[in-house]
Amino acid sequence: MHSGKMPSIERASQTMQRQQMAVVLVRAIKEIAGVDLVAEYKKANFVTEIGDLDKAYSAEQRTAIVALEYAGITNVAHFNPGNSVTRGQFASFLYRTIENVVNNPEAGVAAVKAINNTTVEVTFDEEVDNVQALNFLISDLEVKNAAVKLTNKKVVVLTTAAQTADKEYTVSLGEEKIGTFKGIAAVVPTKVDLVEKSVQGKLGQQVTLKAQVTVAEGQTKAGIPVTFFIPGSANGVKTPVTVEAVTNEEGIATYSYTRYAATNDTVTVYANGDRSKFSTGYVFWAVDQTLEITEVTTGATINNGANKTYKVTYKHPETGKPVSGKVLNVSVKENIDVTVDKLQNVTVNGVAVVQTSTNNTRAAQITTDSRGEATFTVSGSNAVVTPVVFEATATNVANTYSQTYTSDVLQASAAKVTFGAIQAAYTLEVTRDGGEVAATGVTNGRKYNIVVKDKDGKVAPNEIVNVAFNEDIDGVISTVTSAQFVKVEDGKQVGYEGKKITVRTNAKGEASFVIGSDTVNSYATPVVWIDINNQSGKDANLDKGEPSAVAPISYFQAPYLDGSKLVSYKGTTETDKFAGGEVATFKVQLTNQSGKVVPNSGYTTKDVTYTVYNTGANNVKVGTVEIAPNRVHTVVAPSGEITVTTVDGKTSSVRVLATGVAKEVNGNKEFAFTSKEATATFTSTSEIPNLFTGDIHSFDTDKETVVFTDGSVLKNAVKYAGETDKTYVYRNVNGAPLSKDQFVNILKGAASGVKITYEVKDNTVTFYVVSVNAGGTKPVDIIGDKASDATAVTTAKAKVTVTPNISTLSTDTAENKRLAVQSNVVTEINDPSVTVSVVETSTAGTYTVTLTKGASTATVNVTPKFGQKVTAESITSSLAVDTNGKDLTLNIGSALAGFTIANVNPDIDNAFDIMAYLNNNAITIAKAPSASTEAVELVEKTLKIYFDAQATGYVKESFVATITIDDVTNRTLAITVKPTP
Repeated sequence: MHSGKMPSIERASQTMQRQQMAVVLVRAIKEIAGVDLVAEYKKANFVTEIGDLDKAYSAEQRTAIVALEYAGITNVAHFNPGNSVTRGQFASFLYRTIENVVNNPEAGVAAVKAINNTTVEVTFDEEVDNVQALNFLISDLEVKNAAVKLTNKKVVVLTTAAQTADKEYTVSLGEEKIGTFKGIAAVVPTKVDLVEKSVQGKLGQQVTLKAQVTVAEGQTKAGIPVTFFIPGSANGVKTPVTVEAVTNEEGIATYSYTRYAATNDTVTVYANGDRSKFSTGYVFWAVDQTLEITEVTTGATINNGANKTYKVTYKHPETGKPVSGKVLNVSVKENIDVTVDKLQNVTVNGVAVVQTSTNNTRAAQITTDSRGEATFTVSGSNAVVTPVVFEATATNVANTYSQTYTSDVLQASAAKVTFGAIQAAYTLEVTRDGGEVAATGVTNGRKYNIVVKDKDGKVAPNEIVNVAFNEDIDGVISTVTSAQFVKVEDGKQVGYEGKKITVRTNAKGEASFVIGSDTVNSYATPVVWIDINNQSGKDANLDKGEPSAVAPISYFQAPYLDGSKLVSYKGTTETDKFAGGEVATFKVQLTNQSGKVVPNSGYTTKDVTYTVYNTGANNVKVGTVEIAPNRVHTVVAPSGEITVTTVDGKTSSVRVLATGVAKEVNGNKEFAFTSKEATATFTSTSEIPNLFTGDIHSFDTDKETVVFTDGSVLKNAVKYAGETDKTYVYRNVNGAPLSKDQFVNILKGAASGVKITYEVKDNTVTFYVVSVNAGGTKPVDIIGDKASDATAVTTAKAKVTVTPNISTLSTDTAENKRLAVQSNVVTEINDPSVTVSVVETSTAGTYTVTLTKGASTATVNVTPKFGQKVTAESITSSLAVDTNGKDLTLNIGSALAGFTIANVNPDIDNAFDIMAYLNNNAITIAKAPSASTEAVELVEKTLKIYFDAQATGYVKESFVATITIDDVTNRTLAITVKPTP
């Protein structure tokens, strides 16, 4: 177009692209009619409904297409910018341009556009305030309604009768023509579907049904009439419903209604233009929601193998009361009416639920309790499912219910739940120690380090990582490797352990492995991954979607001298950790390309210059030179090595640098090394490191401290609470959290040893209970034992007799008397936990007894009587006829503690008449074997029975019991000390 003239259209068959045509028309309108359609539609905030604008080549072409849509010159959903348009088609567009814009410059009207078969939009330059005051007319077409568009008040939406496709209609406002449009054919959907096919409704409340239409590509979903049909009942209680609704822009038509009696409705929804496109659903009416599912375990994402629990409630539809004994089926929607290859890997209450055919149907069945409730648990792996509970139908077999799901049964669904490995979102980082060339041999090889992080970027402890070689698992036949993984024990590489291994991350999310090969010119590329398909985490296969990382490659060559390193030794063992007081020997070693020491290198390293930095908190010694913290000492070692230790075995650390020259023994070659660095830490045997596992020796609830022991050394006390700048965490043997009081109660309640892991990370101190009562000595309760010790001592003191009687000593010495008093007190208190000590006071015969337990003590003075004998006055006696009616029973007793009798014998003068024998402290008197008269029948006799008696603290004494018998009814008894012969 030049100088404002319209282009020639003489060659009607010549073509141009539709997007080019749009630009030509918009420019022409601006040039001829003085109307800038682009500016107007932008000012009106016009929103395009053309779906393929992105296919236009330039921004000018896109804005031109929208401008034509705004002016009503085009009203298609897809403009097809790149398609060709003939000059004849261009003429048609030009005609509409002249009619809509040039000949119809109606003030205030921006565009007229048919949206669908029953909807026309009129766009004004200004917002419409009173649509009722506007009289819209369309030639040959009924205008049923006019309303301002909710999303744009400049647009009036006209609802019309069905339009005739491609017929041109004229829109008037009153008698004034404001625009034209071409009719759009009615859209007949390809599918109509109820969004929810099973709905529960409460009586008297609205239920909203939704129907979703599907249309052919490029057709609009809006304005399509859909019919809802709900049949009535024969008795007239339910009135039939037939109602038409129109779809919105999303293709959804809605209808709401209610019922006032508990009943079930069958709902059919279909497209008006094609009755064969229909869908059927069901509404279950009740006084309250009949069937309801609630989550017990919250969360929409569950780890593989874990469970999610739900609660189901069933109420009577007519009463709303809970129903017990109701049998319900539970399944998942994704496993119903699908092919077996689409089944999700889930179980419900342990049942692998499925419905693929009549012969392959399984659902979990649950029964409600007295509260109308039942629970079920869903578990799965790598699955996304929608749990559904549906009414179980009784079969012809007693107490048996069908497990088949059908859409017409009462049902309730839960929200989708995803079962997946939390490790799926993990990331792995793998790095190689040293360069890409490593030395061959099992003791050389190359070390790799792994760091595992979770989805939040935090380290993942205790995670199992699979490790293999990419050359072995990449599926490429031409890539192979002779490398293997190296077994490491106590820091030493002891042998090969195969082509696939697993390692476990530590508390920092770190793990490591070593690879090696005996083959020169071989190579290997480790690959690491976390298995998410197997609960053991040790599936040997790397599957798509599992977190993985490929490590840098390593090449293997024969060992050669490649460098040097500074090494610290404990004796002959390479280490950087020492106990306080141990000696660390530093020496420079020549290494191969794996960083390993080269034995018999042929070089010597003498006159090495060492610089030692004390980086610890206590003094260290370099040789004989003592270095304070934060101080540096430099020394030349003629022998090539130095020794470092700590003063007084305290905790400290050092950083050591070494420089020098290695010289060839049998030649003139030299190998310079500079600034080789090593570190060493010295830990006092009584100090606890930041990670320590040991038995609890004691605890103090006042100071809130515990004392560990490693079996031989008591460690320094550490706080288990009470520091404001620290966070204290406690875990039981299962890893579950504990409160401080629960942790202390474990220590108090232990019958034997308690093993704890102590860990310090930043400002967090964690106590992990490893074992309880698994052997060893129970922890000492410093404060609790004080109270119990005091009680024990007080109780023991009350048992001590102030003036005890102590039997005659074998040797009457002062020491024997003291020991006798001590032995007597030990017997009296009868508590081995209380220590007894006795000393004689300055007053002869008086002793101070000291009782001790823990920190508790008590004293009491006693004045014992040595050699006291039992007297006749302290003995009680009685004589009675035995129950056999033949013998006499002589009962001997005393109030003295520990009173006993022994050595019972009759007098020799009575030996032919009686015999006597002891039964506890009772003496039985019976006739002698040669006698003819029973003891009870003896008359005019005097019987003498001899016995010894003693009591605790009393010397043994001999007594005689004299029985004078006049007749069988007159017997007298007397106890006296036996006369000395």
